[in-house]
Amino acid sequence: MAGFDKNKIHECLIAVSNDSINRSQLTELVRISRLIIQSYLINYRSKVLNLISRNGITITDLSYDCIADAFARNGENKFHIVKKFIFSLSQDINEIKDLNLFLAYKSFLIKIADAQLSKLYSQTDPIGSKILRNVKDVVRLSDKFRMVKNLSGLTLVVINSDGLFCKPEFPLEKIITEFSMNGNESDTNSLLERLHQILINQSEYRRSVLLTDVVSLFKKYFSVEINDASEENELLLLSPVHNDGFEEYETLQVKQKVENYIKEKILLDYFVKGKINKEEAESIYLTIRDIINDWYYGVETKDSIYNYFTAHQELGKENYLKNYRTKVEYLVKLARDEFANYLLKEI
Repeated sequence: MAGFDKNKIHECLIAVSNDSINRSQLTELVRISRLIIQSYLINYRSKVLNLISRNGITITDLSYDCIADAFARNGENKFHIVKKFIFSLSQDINEIKDLNLFLAYKSFLIKIADAQLSKLYSQTDPIGSKILRNVKDVVRLSDKFRMVKNLSGLTLVVINSDGLFCKPEFPLEKIITEFSMNGNESDTNSLLERLHQILINQSEYRRSVLLTDVVSLFKKYFSVEINDASEENELLLLSPVHNDGFEEYETLQVKQKVENYIKEKILLDYFVKGKINKEEAESIYLTIRDIINDWYYGVETKDSIYNYFTAHQELGKENYLKNYRTKVEYLVKLARDEFANYLLKEI
């Protein structure tokens, strides 16, 4: 971060505040902002990135999504999100020191990146997201753990264990080894109790674990339930999208908008970046289009997304599960969300 021209950043943000930023200044501010976000993601949030990368989402993709959020324009064509940050500063932007403004702006960008990570995580791993929420709910009332937020994300810390912060992190692999996978616990409270015992009965490592590591641990424990839940999640994705109360031409417009959105998503996020070839892109698009058609016409959907996919590309189920399932399910969820969002906008 020392290499950034903090005075230049200050000048650019002042220009944003009074709506006078020119193209050159905007380009430079966007470039610096992207580098700040990428540095944060690479250095501090690599574990979460590993969880979402299986859907073909890269650090560059995520960084540009964050930039799009930060530099969104309102109806008056103004950068209202960045301006909101500027007006929230404790000092006038013309008076604040360059370094203090840089640190505040960096914190602002990190919050946007964290919000994007949370959104993507819930979309790409709904089971893990549900476990994460359960753990947070239990810890909120716990007398054994407290939740601490740092640059690496939320961390579960054993209460009254601050003296061990200088110790190395407890390796997840070691916790998994000690955390018996053959227990009878079926609720989050019991599993956290077992984790607590592992942490307090040792002094070699910190008595803390990243929340994302806790989720990974519990997912391994609930492996059978997760397989069942994945099938239930697929049925939920394919369930009807209700469009009662809308004229046919209205839902037809929504259908076409969602199809175009998915086509653009496949093109830009997968095909252009070389993650899939032309034939795969067409098969995936036609699969999503067929599902959207069934939602639109209100007909009964097929038993699985795999059945939709194999109508356009012949392959075994093992191959589908290994190479296509997560991408296609992610896009089905995006399509479903877009379909619902467009309908809500019309209400």
